Order: sequence, then structure tokens, then C-alpha cells
Amino acid sequence: MVAETAGRNLKKVVLELGGSDPFIVLDTDDLAGTAKAAVVGRMGNAGQACNGSKRVIVVEDLYDTFVEQMIGAMSQLKTGDPTDPATDFGQLSSEKAAQTFVEQIDDAVWKGATLRTGGKRVEGLGAFVEATVLTDVTPQMRVFSEEIFGPGVVVYRVADADEAIEHANSSAFGLGGVVYSKDPQRAQDAADRLDTGMVWINSPQGWAADLPFGGTKRSGVGRELGPLGIDEFVNKKLVYTPAG
Repeated sequence: MVAETAGRNLKKVVLELGGSDPFIVLDTDDLAGTAKAAVVGRMGNAGQACNGSKRVIVVEDLYDTFVEQMIGAMSQLKTGDPTDPATDFGQLSSEKAAQTFVEQIDDAVWKGATLRTGGKRVEGLGAFVEATVLTDVTPQMRVFSEEIFGPGVVVYRVADADEAIEHANSSAFGLGGVVYSKDPQRAQDAADRLDTGMVWINSPQGWAADLPFGGTKRSGVGRELGPLGIDEFVNKKLVYTPAG
């Protein structure tokens, strides 16, 4: 609706429309630390972050151990009263958001996905749900293509970097992405091949006022912040004076 209104009035527009960001693990000297970073990247704002790491893609020789590390970390997270120091994450934005989250998880499990932890509502007042890890997800399931806007993550097994990039780019979204590798050139090569507006290397997230923020594909158009963000709303004028 914003884009339509802007278009009718020939006005520039910047749209950030969500994402399903990949967190790619190619190799690491610290598997437990990398799994913890994936949890940090996923669980900000109870998983309700547009650039949260919603799809974790791990090469097969690290996959089994990584999944166990992530299950251990996610299963320990406690939800509840945000004023309680023991709470790790709060409720979702609305009752509808919580219902949608659980419906996505139930759809995946019904179609054959493996629920490793979580996936249920938490009893009591509020839109509380458990931190959730899914594996064995296939394209027939909603969570494969839809944005999961809550405390849930899907972990995928891939053979190598090529398959990881192919899988990451198969999404209709293209906001951000993360690449972990102890080889700087390997990480850079993977980052260059991701069809996203932003990539973080060996860091779950990172932003600042001078760094442009935005995506590709269904994740929107244009950039916020930084010089690129300023340029989005500037009409540049050319004044030409002929020589002589």
C-alpha cells in the first residue's frame, strides 16, 4: 500500500519487508561458540527481528554436533515476564502472531519434520511460545518458504559451500545473511555469492548509523541509514556550464 501510494504520486520509496536470513556454517575452530552465535542471531526480540538468522545451514561434517549444541542452548532459554531477571525472551507481539508461529511448526511436524525442542504454547496469560528447533524440513512445509517471526529456527544439512549458497539463495527473501568460516577468503567468496542486501562474516549481526540497511527480492527496495540511505531521498540537480 505504501509503494502504491508513492507510485501514484511519483515519490521515492524505501521498503524493508522482512526476511528469512541464512546463517551458513562452513567450518569453525569453535563449534560451541558458533552455535551460541546462531542462537544470539536468532533470538533477538524473541525471534521477531527482520534480519534474524531464521535458517541455519551447516556442512554435513559439522551438522550433527552443531544441532546438538544448538538444541542444548535453545532448550535452556526461558520465556516469561520480561521484568523477571530469569527471563531470556518475552512474548510475541500478539495472540495472532503466537498462533501463526505454532501453526507453522505443527504444519512442518505433520509433514515429516523433526521437532528437536520447543514448538508449543506456554501456559498462562500472554502470547508466549517455547524456543524451537526444527530439522528435516522439506519444500512442502510452510517454514521452508515462509518467514518464521518468532523464537524458532530451522537447521539444514548441506554437502559443501556450493550447496549452502544454492540453498540460501533459493529463498524469495534476500535481506541479510551470515557466513562462518576460519578461512577469510572462503568466507568472502561465500558472502559475494549470497543474493542478499547485507552479509555478516563471523558475527551473528552488526549495524551502525553509517551502515546502509536493506535487502533484495521480497525483502524490499532501497536502503536505510548511511550515505546510501540519505541518497534515497535526495533529488540531485545537475548544473552544466559549457567550456569556453
